[in-house]
Amino acid sequence: MRKFKKIFVEITNCCNLTCSFCHPSQRPPAFITPAAFAETLQKINGWTDHIALHLLGEPLLHPELQQLLSHCRQQRLQVQLSTNATLLAAKRSVLLSSPALRQINFSLHSFEVTDRVEAFDAYFDEILDFIDEARRTSPLFLNLRLWNLSKNPGSDGNRPLRQRLESVFGLALPSALTPGQGIKLAPQVFLSQEEAFSWPHAPAPDLGENGTCRALRDHIGILVDGTVVPCCLDAEGDIALGNIRTSSLAKILASPRATMIRQGFECRKLVDPLCLRCTYRQRFLHRAA
Repeated sequence: MRKFKKIFVEITNCCNLTCSFCHPSQRPPAFITPAAFAETLQKINGWTDHIALHLLGEPLLHPELQQLLSHCRQQRLQVQLSTNATLLAAKRSVLLSSPALRQINFSLHSFEVTDRVEAFDAYFDEILDFIDEARRTSPLFLNLRLWNLSKNPGSDGNRPLRQRLESVFGLALPSALTPGQGIKLAPQVFLSQEEAFSWPHAPAPDLGENGTCRALRDHIGILVDGTVVPCCLDAEGDIALGNIRTSSLAKILASPRATMIRQGFECRKLVDPLCLRCTYRQRFLHRAA
């Protein structure tokens, strides 16, 4: 059995924010039950050592997050969690006490109201306070994300925040950060920046069939209703390969559609309509695939 580097398991498609960069879910709002989550983990047993608790949605909204993390611990899975951090105070003890949790990604680009300086300071202070305690009491990796870079090299709306990071962590950041390359701010703490991207579900032009992707090679996704998708950006299940609740993962991945997509990627050819209009896959033209 081949192992994936990571499997994305969506525990909810609900969020407490409506950020401009994120795809608004058109699926019925849902939260996975602990029983369904445990069943999903059983179905993916042996396929990966790492899971991420999202595709869409804010995972800290889940009322039974602690129980879900306990299921991960029982299956010896290491968990990555991405959050907008607005509910950090409410779930602080759960996050700091979970041995299954390996990494937390803080999506700083979630805070979009740039004229509310005091509100942002309070928001960011909460994150920094959490980071300070986590570094003292846990082995957690903490990743600050700014995935909102403009393609215009002269635009840098993140500069005030980066100056704050320089002051807090006592270092000098490069004037221009390279997308895709993380910077170590302190032991266990990193900063990553990426250009903003459009979710491929939205109507978009055909970008051509030449290209590849890491989907079905190093990761897959499972939506909150059990739908298996090849990609962490397939937010609406446009490429529904099967359902983990009613079939085995081996059977789903061996389906004609999954096989066709995977073989196309291996030949650097995109065969699914969703892939043809995905802008994110263009990044692999300039980075090692």
